[in-house]
Amino acid sequence: MKIAIVTDSITNMREEDLQRYPFIHYAHLNVIVNDKSFTDLKDITNEELFKLIDEGASYSSSLPSPDAFQALYEKLLGKYDAIISLHCTEHVSGTVQSARIARTMIDGAEDRIHVVDTNTASIGVENIVIKVCQLIEQEKPLTEILKAISLYCRQGHLYLTINDLTTLVRSGRMSKTASRIGNLLHIKPIIGLMDGKLEVVGKVRTKKRVMKWMIEKLGHNIAETGKQVVRITHVNSIDLAHELKHAMEVYGDKVEVFIGNEISTVMAIHFGRGGIGASWMPAD
Repeated sequence: MKIAIVTDSITNMREEDLQRYPFIHYAHLNVIVNDKSFTDLKDITNEELFKLIDEGASYSSSLPSPDAFQALYEKLLGKYDAIISLHCTEHVSGTVQSARIARTMIDGAEDRIHVVDTNTASIGVENIVIKVCQLIEQEKPLTEILKAISLYCRQGHLYLTINDLTTLVRSGRMSKTASRIGNLLHIKPIIGLMDGKLEVVGKVRTKKRVMKWMIEKLGHNIAETGKQVVRITHVNSIDLAHELKHAMEVYGDKVEVFIGNEISTVMAIHFGRGGIGASWMPAD
């Protein structure tokens, strides 16, 4: 059975993985800057985005429409027997809902298209996508793959931190007063995905303490469920990403750590410069 994977551009897979698994396809979100639309991952970089923001540009983001998903699905159904559509949690993006609507718009194809809210985002989705690709390579039956996905969506962990707390104010997750105090005291919130929702799960004062917090949390999950596969992302912080990878490798053969791409432009809008994130799930 030929199976295609569809994911959204928030996932921002590594090029080497896209080359290895040519059956992965993107549904692209858009970044709106000064009322001009840019396709995420194609038309604008994070560096270009922040330069425009520094110059006073207005900005927002938009979802792929159900029509866009329908067009992609119909194209793929001409080449594949089934589509597994793996998307960012609906508590972060409405993209998965667009995919669900598109699925109902294609007559007779609902049994061939499987839309999944992964309960995570960004590198968390990437971890699941890679796991599914490995199962497809092994020619596992579709029913077995779908059961595995259900398990993966409950096993992942995702933590992000940012430098500037005012980004949390824009998303409604922190008051302006708390933001001013936090920035003054150099407090760095650690944001986790709890039941698919972004929540502040920790607050520390330095980047070193951010890494210490993540490393300790990773160690706890290793003790609970064994070897973990870790993926790291960042916004304009590649050196810090390498530092975190090196620190996590203290767990030796109990971890496999990868540095993914810089976070997608749509996500960068909300997390700002200097952010770093890590996601992990059991290897087996």
